[in-house]
Amino acid sequence: MEYTNFNINNPEQQIDAMFQKVKGLSYNNINEIMRTTAEVERLFSRYRNNTELLILQTRLQILNSQEQKARAIANQVWQIGGNIRIEYEKMYLSDLINLGMIDMATILIKPRFQNIAENIKIFPLEMIRYALITGNTSLLKKISSAAANKPLFQALAQFANTYQHARYDSHFANIQKIVLENIGNVICGYDFNFYTDRGFTDIDIILYFSNYDFNLNQYKMLINNKIDGYCLTAGIKRIHNLNFVFRKIKDHPKI
Repeated sequence: MEYTNFNINNPEQQIDAMFQKVKGLSYNNINEIMRTTAEVERLFSRYRNNTELLILQTRLQILNSQEQKARAIANQVWQIGGNIRIEYEKMYLSDLINLGMIDMATILIKPRFQNIAENIKIFPLEMIRYALITGNTSLLKKISSAAANKPLFQALAQFANTYQHARYDSHFANIQKIVLENIGNVICGYDFNFYTDRGFTDIDIILYFSNYDFNLNQYKMLINNKIDGYCLTAGIKRIHNLNFVFRKIKDHPKI
């Protein structure tokens, strides 16, 4: 898709055109990702230290399997600061979660939880993903209550209630912490799927990695061994309605 109908002297319009182009990219279209990366870099050469362009570069580096560059640019955005428009904040927050940069994500998203009823309309998946990656069942329930009539939120509320009634909520948080502590510095995507066909909620946490990272099987073994070891030490049984899936970023569905 080409974006040619904008005023070359209007930087905001140019940046917004690039935003739409970046949002529309398929994760497996490497050639288009590389072309768009070059376009954004040319635009950035004209508008240095523009935080919204840096946010676009963060996403593009994730798509390019350059997750460490993405982390560096995300930190640059944080250092520059300033006001960013809501759609760019949403993308930035999403990618902080994707990169496992939870301390920064927490600071950014925390004010949004003060008015969940309104902000759930703008940040629904970001709020859910944040609650999952931090293992916060209370927050999952609070988020779900803001949109209780939707199947996804009903399923998540059922998941959270099950863990709390089983006194497993602290273990859920510790398991998520195990994942972040062991592979949080190499992930470049964090997502989830849920299933209710067994009469209760199953959740797959989907972890994405660089297309050039050939250690996915090792990561899977590491995480499963760490979780099994934790459960043994804690004297609990592992609940198998929570599963971790390991994929390359090119296999991420377009959202």
